[in-house]
This record gives sequence, C-alpha cells and structure tokens, in this order.
Amino acid sequence: MILPSDFKRDFMASIGDLLGGKKVGSKKKPNGYILFEGASAIDGADIVAILTLTSSNVKTGKMSQLWILNAEHSPIEASKKGLDVSVCGGCKLRHSLGGACYVNLGQAPNSIFKAFKKGSYEKLSIDNYSVLEGSKIRFGAYGDPYAIPMDILASLKAVSINNTGYTHQWKNSTDEALKGGSMASVDNVEEQREAVANGWRTFRVARLEDKLLDDEILCPNVTKGVQCIDCSLCSGNTIGAKNIVVPVHGSRKKRF
Repeated sequence: MILPSDFKRDFMASIGDLLGGKKVGSKKKPNGYILFEGASAIDGADIVAILTLTSSNVKTGKMSQLWILNAEHSPIEASKKGLDVSVCGGCKLRHSLGGACYVNLGQAPNSIFKAFKKGSYEKLSIDNYSVLEGSKIRFGAYGDPYAIPMDILASLKAVSINNTGYTHQWKNSTDEALKGGSMASVDNVEEQREAVANGWRTFRVARLEDKLLDDEILCPNVTKGVQCIDCSLCSGNTIGAKNIVVPVHGSRKKRF
C-alpha cells in the first residue's frame, strides 16, 4: 500500500520525537577508526592500529591518538608474555624487560583493546583519510609507528596540521616517511649523536641532573606548560628545530 506523502512525513516526525529529536537512520559519529589490521613490520605478528579522535591526556591535549596493539592479546597479556615486541620492537623501556615506560597498560591501551574486540571501531581506508583533514595526531600513544605500513603514516602526516611521533626503530629504518613524522627515541647521548648523524631529530629521556647537548632543549611542556596539541617540535625532521629532551616520568621512572 502506498501511503500519502503527508502521512509519511507526520509518521517519520513522530518517530523522530520518540527518539529524542534524532533523525531516523542518522549515524552516530565514530570515536575512532581502525586504520590497519595485519602483520607487524617488526616480527610479522598480527597487530591492529586504531586512531581515537580525542584524548583527556593533560600533556598532549585533545589530540587524536594512534594506538598500535597486538590484535590477539591484551596489552597486559602481551607484555607479560613478551609479545609486546610486535608493537614496541627493541625498546629498552618495555614493561616486559623491566623498563620504565610511562604507559599504564591497564588503563587506556587495555580499554581500547577491549573496545576493538567488541567491534566499537569502524574501518577507515587510506582513500578516505580526508575525514581526518586538519587533525592534530599523536603517532603512537602506545606502540611504535614503524610497525605499520609507511604509506599509512605518510597519509596521516599529509592530512594532519600537527603531529607527534616517536620510534625506537630508527636504527632499522631509513624511510623518509618515518623520519618526517617521528623523532628517533634515544636512550643515551651516544645514540643521540648517532641518530642525528643519520638524519634524524631526536627525543631523549634523561634524568633531571643530566646535561643537555648543544643541539637539545627541554620539552616546552616541562619548561612552559605547553601542550603537545599547540607545539610542533616532536613532528620529525620536516622542521629544523632543536632536538627534545624530557625528564623521565611516570610511575615506573625509578627503573630508568
């Protein structure tokens, strides 16, 4: 039976009232996207890269955050079994190595993993990154961006107006996409000098009493309270700024 157009209009309006004024068929705005599911570039294990669109992190501000996780095991389980190598590579700060990584695996990483397993995030193909145009993105809120395909990283860099990024895999890569969007995470002065000599800008964690090198400055969040969302100094070698040093922090800092 074909209903008169005015009847259909009134019927749909009534349904809209019942739904609190929402349009029938309207789609809820996603709170994150799956950008990659596949083999880790580090060891071939199954990983997932998820971009969440905002953050309550007081240091970074409301940046979009890229989480690179083992796709089969929770971050806590992966760390306990040493499977965090798939997303963190040879980083000496990994919890599985007794390191001082500041990330609390039981908080945001674990929550995002659980949401992923529940199907809370939709997939976003690289051809549709225009929806992220103008974003400010943290490459690797957990996990190393080296683990995912470099075309994804380059495309994120292209649509973002500011980013942060850090990789402990700088000795294993000469890829310009990684250098252009990420700082080389270095653990001492010797590594800092090696990375700079190979075309990287560096991010060094240090003790409060450690001296800065001539080409280094303290993170502006430490000295001036500037949030990452308003700073562009950790965006790789596409800018000519000095290298960054941050005092060791987090609940595990005594292990540094």
